[in-house]
Amino acid sequence: MFAKSAKLAVVLGIAALALTACTPPMPPEVKAALLEQTHTCISGNANVAAGEAMTDALTSIQGAMTGACSQMALTPVAPAAGSGADIWIDSAKVSATECKPETTVPYALDAAVVAATLGNAGGLVLSPATAAGILDGSITNWSDAKITADNGGVEVANEPITLLPTTDALAVKAFGAWYHNLTGKNFDSSKLQPKAGFSTTDLGDFPEGSVGLITNSVFTAYSVNAMVPPLAASILLDAKTQEQAVPDMSGIGTAGTQLAIKTAASGVSVSMNFAAKPIAPEGSDVAPTPYGAVYPVNLSLCGAGGTAKATKVAHAVALYLLRQDSQGNLTNYIGLPEQLRAASLDVVSVGLPQPKLPNTSN
Repeated sequence: MFAKSAKLAVVLGIAALALTACTPPMPPEVKAALLEQTHTCISGNANVAAGEAMTDALTSIQGAMTGACSQMALTPVAPAAGSGADIWIDSAKVSATECKPETTVPYALDAAVVAATLGNAGGLVLSPATAAGILDGSITNWSDAKITADNGGVEVANEPITLLPTTDALAVKAFGAWYHNLTGKNFDSSKLQPKAGFSTTDLGDFPEGSVGLITNSVFTAYSVNAMVPPLAASILLDAKTQEQAVPDMSGIGTAGTQLAIKTAASGVSVSMNFAAKPIAPEGSDVAPTPYGAVYPVNLSLCGAGGTAKATKVAHAVALYLLRQDSQGNLTNYIGLPEQLRAASLDVVSVGLPQPKLPNTSN
């Protein structure tokens, strides 16, 4: 609590110097810090449509929100046309039959990971070229010399590689973009079969020797109950220095700080800028190596009653979902970097009571 209060004091101190009555509007990061200090409670209910990756998180957030705002509720609903969703959370673009969005903003981060079931391996490291070779079918056995070299001369297994073809379309796109940035080559995804709504059921029993390009959210959810948890491959960026990009909270979160933010009337969108300097997490001077195959999970505020206007309670629930403490409940997704979260908070808070700087008229 002390660290949070100290951070707010610093933000507000800077804002007080930067803002005058003649220099509106309030910067998003300042507004976000103020919004964190109180709860915006609107009486009513908002139906929230989200996939399996959000099931546990919504349950936790639902309980916490009711404690903070006793008259405001959220009800999880199945993500399907006709669900009556007021808020839609998904990595894929929502269709008009599911939700007519008033606005769409990033809500969390997901990533594409190369995951394999290798019960006797202590870990898995793959260079971009080796990972691509496994996924395009040109590397067919785990004892291949390229895999062994990537893993410091240790053979991770000696058995045929079984490729799981089913994957997520956005995962393929994100991995392909990162692979092209690292190698200058196009990623051959011809052996993969992208689909919408990729989930743990698409992995089946993920038997020994299997590998797939899957989402980090599905990898995380599957690993919790797996008899033999799969391994998420770290990507070897430099064989000499052994620098690796790790698909964990630090690596994915750091890559999120490289996302370029664009705000428009329709909401907030992002695009990856691999050349951007990654931002170190609070309390650290060094940023972890970014795991670049990252993409946003979006939150859309749906128009109510056949209109293009979302309800105030939908805005208030969305604001609560984006609070820093609520983002801490995300078990399968990675929370947004602060700058991006502030931009999303700024947009979804429109139409709600706006915060004011202490001791100012703004």
